Amino acid sequence: MGRHVGIIGVGQTHHARRRTDVSQAGLVREAVDRALADAKLSMEDIDTVVVATGPVLFAAVNQPEKWVVDAIGAQGKSVVRLTSGGGAGFAGALAGYYQVAGGFSERTLVVAYDKLSEGQLQYSISTLYDPFWGREFAVGIMGFSAAYWRARMDVLGHTEEAAAMVAAKNRKNAIANPYAHVKKEVSVQDVLNSKPLCWPIKLLDVPPISDGAAAIVLSSEKMAHHSTSRPAWIRGMAYCCEADNAPERSLMLSEPLAIASRQVYRAAGITNPRRQFDVVEVQEPYSCFELNYYESLGLCPPGQAAELMASGATQLDGDIPVNPSGGCMGANPIGAVGVIRLIEAATQVMGKNESHQIKDAKTALVQSGGGWANLRGCAVLSA
Repeated sequence: MGRHVGIIGVGQTHHARRRTDVSQAGLVREAVDRALADAKLSMEDIDTVVVATGPVLFAAVNQPEKWVVDAIGAQGKSVVRLTSGGGAGFAGALAGYYQVAGGFSERTLVVAYDKLSEGQLQYSISTLYDPFWGREFAVGIMGFSAAYWRARMDVLGHTEEAAAMVAAKNRKNAIANPYAHVKKEVSVQDVLNSKPLCWPIKLLDVPPISDGAAAIVLSSEKMAHHSTSRPAWIRGMAYCCEADNAPERSLMLSEPLAIASRQVYRAAGITNPRRQFDVVEVQEPYSCFELNYYESLGLCPPGQAAELMASGATQLDGDIPVNPSGGCMGANPIGAVGVIRLIEAATQVMGKNESHQIKDAKTALVQSGGGWANLRGCAVLSA
C-alpha cells in the first residue's frame, strides 16, 4: 500500500480551435502557471515533472518535452514524457501518482497538452492500427465507433436518439464552462438532423478539435497542507488494456474499463457506484461512448444505459450528474483531455468548480482512455 496522494493545484488553458496567440510551449506554460499558482507553489517546490501528449504527429513536434522543460523552468528536474493517444493525460497522471505514492517524489507536476491545429490528426489516427490486421480497414476512429454503436443498436434496441440526448446534455453544460471551446446549446432534434458522417454518427455527435493544455500538482499527505486544507484525494486509479483487434472483443461493454473499475472500486471501497458517487466526468470521443461507459462503470445494469439517460439521472439536477463541465463536447485537446477530466472532478470535491458546482459533492468518478477503445481507465477522488 503506497502513500496517500492528493491533487492540490489545477490549471487549464482557454481551449480553442486554433490558439494562434501562443506556441505549443507557451500553451503548456499557461496551464502550468495556473496550476502552480493554485497550489501556492513555484517550480522550485516540484520534485518531478510528467509531460503527456498525443502521438507525435498530433502536433508535429518530435520530443516536445525538451521544449516544454525550458518553457516551464523545469531544468534540473526529473522529467518523464509519455503518450497514450486519447488517454495520454490520464496515463500521465497515473505515472505522477505512482511517483508520489511510491515515495520517489513529494510533489509531482503533470502537464498534458495538444495543439492539434498544427499537426496531422487524421493521418496519425489512420496509421495507428496493426499494419496486417487493422490498417487495411482503418478510416480513423469514426468507422470503428459507428460499427460499435450499430452493434449495440441491433442487440439492445438503442436508437440514434439515445446518443443525441448525450450530445445535447453535454453541449448545454459546456456553456457555463469558462474554458470550453464550443458553447452552443443544441436540441436532440438538432443532433438528429445534423450532417451524417458515418451512420449512425452525425456531426453533432462528434466533439470539436481543440488546442489546449491542462496541469495538476500531485502531493503526498505530508506536504499537501502547505497548499490547501481540502485536497482531492485519489482513492484509486487504474488504466487497463485489451488486444487491439481481438476478434472476440465484446461491443456491449468496454472490458478494460470494467476491469479497471473493479480494481479501483475495490481500493476505494465502492460497492454501489450509482449511489456512492456524487458526480462523474467521462471522456466521450463520440456521444455513443458515454452510454457504454454508464454500463462499464456499473452506473446501471448492462443494456440499460439508454434508460438511464432518458430518466434524467445524469443531468445536472439528476442524482448522478455526468459531465457537468460539458465533457469533450465543450473542448477536446486530445492529449490533455484525461487531465481535464481529473481537474473537473477534483474541483467538484474541493468545492471550487468553475462550471457547475454540484452541491455537497464529496466523491467523484473519472473515466478516460485512448486507442481504438482498447485502453480505458478510471479514478475515484474524494475530499
